[in-house]
Amino acid sequence: MMKLTYIFTVFIALSFPLVENVSAQINITQGMTPTQYVNDVLLGEGVTATNVQLTGLDIQLGYMTGGGTDFSLESGLILSSGNATNPATCANDGGLGGVSGEPDLLQVANSVPPMIGQSFNVSSVNDVCILEFDFQPSGDFVSFNYVFGSDEYLTWVNSAYNDIFAFFLSGPGISGPYASPAGFPDGAVNIAQVPESDPPLPITISSVNDVTNPEFYIDNPGATEPPCINGYTQVFTASHPVSCGLTYHIKLAIADGSDDWLESIVVLEEGSFGSPIPTEYEATAAPECDPDPDDDIVIYCAWEDCGTSTITISRPCLVPSVFPFEFQILEDPESVASFSDDIEGLPSAATIPVGEYSIALDFNVPQDFIDEGTEELKLKIVSGTTESLLSVFIYDTPPLEATTPEVVTVPCDEYEEVCIELIQDPGLQYPPVDYNWTINGIDYGSEQCLNHTSLTNHLFEIYIHDGCDRNLYLQTLFEVPYEDLVVTLPPDTVLCNGASTTLDLQIEGGEEPYIFEWENFSTNEFSYTVSPPTGTNYLVSVVDNCNYEESATTRVDVETIASTIVRYELGDDTYEFDLITSPEEPYPGAFTYVWDFGDGNFGYEKSLIHGYDGLDEYDVFVTITTDNGCSDVATVHIYGNVIVYVPTAFTPNNDGKNDAWEIVVRQVESLELFVYNRWGEIVHSSISLDDPWMGNVNGGDYIAPDGMYNWVLKVQGFDVDAEEVRGVVHLIR
Repeated sequence: MMKLTYIFTVFIALSFPLVENVSAQINITQGMTPTQYVNDVLLGEGVTATNVQLTGLDIQLGYMTGGGTDFSLESGLILSSGNATNPATCANDGGLGGVSGEPDLLQVANSVPPMIGQSFNVSSVNDVCILEFDFQPSGDFVSFNYVFGSDEYLTWVNSAYNDIFAFFLSGPGISGPYASPAGFPDGAVNIAQVPESDPPLPITISSVNDVTNPEFYIDNPGATEPPCINGYTQVFTASHPVSCGLTYHIKLAIADGSDDWLESIVVLEEGSFGSPIPTEYEATAAPECDPDPDDDIVIYCAWEDCGTSTITISRPCLVPSVFPFEFQILEDPESVASFSDDIEGLPSAATIPVGEYSIALDFNVPQDFIDEGTEELKLKIVSGTTESLLSVFIYDTPPLEATTPEVVTVPCDEYEEVCIELIQDPGLQYPPVDYNWTINGIDYGSEQCLNHTSLTNHLFEIYIHDGCDRNLYLQTLFEVPYEDLVVTLPPDTVLCNGASTTLDLQIEGGEEPYIFEWENFSTNEFSYTVSPPTGTNYLVSVVDNCNYEESATTRVDVETIASTIVRYELGDDTYEFDLITSPEEPYPGAFTYVWDFGDGNFGYEKSLIHGYDGLDEYDVFVTITTDNGCSDVATVHIYGNVIVYVPTAFTPNNDGKNDAWEIVVRQVESLELFVYNRWGEIVHSSISLDDPWMGNVNGGDYIAPDGMYNWVLKVQGFDVDAEEVRGVVHLIR
């Protein structure tokens, strides 16, 4: 359905008393109330003001006339940091002793130095004059003209005596860094600024003078005739967008900087504070149909048999909603098309009800099946003595045709513009067209062309809808050539008894460069050697340049096999050997066993019986291997019977022959030896085979005499109980 919108505005003329310049010389009068200064001097077209308030002294306001050729403005409202009449009387009253302190003005003053490459600082603001009020605009912007002047020129430029003024605006749609009244909670902006400055530069004696922005400055030093002000600016315009009929607040403020001497003024042009009622119209349904969008005629396009069209007529801001708003729709005598023959359903008169701000009127253009080209229906919207013009261009309805590429091939990391080509006759007018690009029912765009990139192939479904409520369906395959990304790690493995393995990352396919991340490591390398204490899963994720992601995992299990040989002596040097394993064999045949009995014989069962000759000792080994290939070796030592040889005599005469009495034993784990003389006294004792008796008494210098000595030997074998053997040895010198 095609929607047509028309904005109808009533013009109400506001009249103001003219202030007549009766003298070529500037004249400044005082005595009005703040409300009179605002309503009778400052306000212009389309603005109503309420809640007028003054901060400061009454003498800081004045009404100037007679500017003529001697000053930038003919007449206006003066705000001064001194006596407002001084520019006309050429007096200089010095400090007024007025209001001091205004945070927003101080902030504005100190924002200027860094913006102009200076470093001075304004310490305070004094002799403050603020005139503020609420207002309702009738248009979509508010503006007024003003001139700034100061006796600080030019001596105190770029100094702490940087007098300042500002216009703080707050209200709906405005947010700023400066304070605003409670009813306007989003802050205020300063709309007094040097034209075309970026960022906006507030106006002070330091930002507009003979050096900085000199094109806006007028020098007037030491004047003895009005205007008695050392320097002032060209006419500036302050403006800001607003919304018709809503309430705003403006604070007009000026003050001395750092001291209270040498006044500054701002003159607001009489009758310039206004918000004119809009006089321009804009077609919103089909602006391309309007050959002259800047004129006062709203032009729409309509096509035969194109469904319902709508004209919306809005109540002007100056017509309150507590009254009905009546209007007529008339056919202009110059109209080619006919109100009665070419459109249906549009009434000749209507009323916007009380409490409503607009009314929507529907109409249709019937199909007449006549090839008659473009017809213009000229209409007048009339309310009382005010009328506005509206034209509707009526076209024969052409077919809706379009095409798109069947396939678009694009690498994954590139964008490609895909467009819908409308098949249209350049000699015809067509209704507006809406587009909806979708993938799997998800909207991707609403323009005729779509700049797109993708990682995968997908089908664009394109739905086209025109102003005649007709639909067209198209398809385009978005193809992305791509080799699958493959990420591999070594297969799962088992590490035995603290062994290590290397994890090598392999990446194939996809689109380089790759970004990868290991879950198990703080750095990201292609290869790691690992020896985990327990079974561990290793995960690596890889993302390629097309933002595809693949991952790979491998598991490294850890197996520790421990074994212990248990032997049982069966007698006659025969033993039964068994093996205890940790972990236990999970099922018969899971482990393999290889026994080496140390005497050249082998076995292959978990438990075996084997016999020895008893004459020697042997090391028995068994190698156990798990089903995962992990192995362990256990060993046990087999000892023979205890063998003791004790000499019966020795000759400790230091001739190098048989000087020591040495006992020889085999298969003995420990021993204790005691030698006694005939009186039962111990003359030698030992627990070591490396400690022979040399024929002295207890290892001292006393030589034992010849004779027979009794000995007692206690021996402990490895696999037998302890034994005690007694005998006699003959010591011969």
